[in-house]
Amino acid sequence: MNQAINDPQNGPPGSDRISLHPLCEEDFPWLLLWMVQETNASLALLLQTTKGSAEITIITGVINNHERVSLLTVYAAAFTRLKTAYTLQPGEYSIQQLQLNPLILNKKTVLFSLLGHYTHYLFTRLKANKIFWEIPNIDVLYHELAQKAGFRKTAIQDQRLYTLYEYAG
Repeated sequence: MNQAINDPQNGPPGSDRISLHPLCEEDFPWLLLWMVQETNASLALLLQTTKGSAEITIITGVINNHERVSLLTVYAAAFTRLKTAYTLQPGEYSIQQLQLNPLILNKKTVLFSLLGHYTHYLFTRLKANKIFWEIPNIDVLYHELAQKAGFRKTAIQDQRLYTLYEYAG
């Protein structure tokens, strides 16, 4: 895994610390465990495509330097089309996948601060203007995570199955 991208955090000494890591080819075996619908060939292509690219970004969250707690994949406008009527513009990204390690579901402090760290990374490292996230209406936890991280529902809500959220920094 490449070098950690440490996010400054406030909190008491000894509290859980989150760091983010852009994924690279050496993470391939671990990535297979997370992306169960992908094949070896599609994952290899995805990793080759994302190498050095800001168009598709895969980031993993690490807590206390040892536990992989989540995986986030974001796509730029050139690589994705939203299900809603909104079309991504240059500098805008769409969360296409957020997978959480079940071990953190009971660690509410970590769980609710995780997405904030990802958005901070996307705005500082990728210079994102906005981040969009289409969340299936049945995913109650993701709706709660989005709202706690500062995402707001957009005016465009033309899908029955999805709610479109945006984060503007």
